[in-house]
Amino acid sequence: MAANEPKKHHYVPQFYMRRFACADDENKVMALERHRNVVVADRKSIEGIGYEERLHDYDNNGAPASIESDLNKIIETPFSKSPTWLKIGGGNCAGLDETDRLPLYGFARHLQLRNLETLRFIEAQRARFLAGELEDELTDEERDMHAWIAADSGAAHELFRAGAMETMLPADASVINVIVCQTPIGLRSSTNPMVCVSHPGNDSIFGAMFKSLRTWWLALDRYWGAFIVAGGPSGFSIGAVPPDLARVVNRQYLVQLLEGGARYMLADDDFLGEDLEWAGFTFSQRTTRGFRYRKGSSAF
Repeated sequence: MAANEPKKHHYVPQFYMRRFACADDENKVMALERHRNVVVADRKSIEGIGYEERLHDYDNNGAPASIESDLNKIIETPFSKSPTWLKIGGGNCAGLDETDRLPLYGFARHLQLRNLETLRFIEAQRARFLAGELEDELTDEERDMHAWIAADSGAAHELFRAGAMETMLPADASVINVIVCQTPIGLRSSTNPMVCVSHPGNDSIFGAMFKSLRTWWLALDRYWGAFIVAGGPSGFSIGAVPPDLARVVNRQYLVQLLEGGARYMLADDDFLGEDLEWAGFTFSQRTTRGFRYRKGSSAF
């Protein structure tokens, strides 16, 4: 590992976060973060959020190693130059078509696998397994995997690295449905950009038809996003959606922030104040570059 390797390892690509940059500065975003009972909004440098120091470094039989360089070379740079991202990055989401279905799914899945929250989840599951809390939830195959992770303190990070570097699409790629949506109001994202909006067996915020489907939402830029749908027929579609739908997915990012699923939410839309009040926060003060809300008496 070279001595001049960067220490800041981003778990969400900077080229993605730039799609939500401030109108007057492409290197900054309006970002909200929670400090206990306070939510603060401020302009942040894109370079200075969505990273963890030395996140991709590891010990390779006593020698320092890292996937940081390979992650950029094998996955980030090729996708940022792909026809799919050139449309998105060039402001031409309307030009997305069936040829972009699998690249969009692959990118969405990559954002999920490489995120810091995925590593934290693996580590939490390891702790639960060691405490005997997962015994009744596991298949034999899952139990073997958890036993392997539990036996080695570095296995959780090894599994995380393998997911971050995965370049092959899983078997379900052939039946993934991608629904690209244009919205009339500003969209939010976060430093954990994929949000789950439905899961089999749970009531979905989008109605009964989603009860049997696994569905994620990924904002592509301020006015375009995509539903990634598994469990139904494959397909690709694109079209405009009403503001109410955008309000629902925007609130999902706020819930994610407040429940600890993301460090920062990227947002500067007209409904932030209303949604923070919906979540039980009240306006506290205007700051130099943003604002502050404090948790009120009503519970979230």
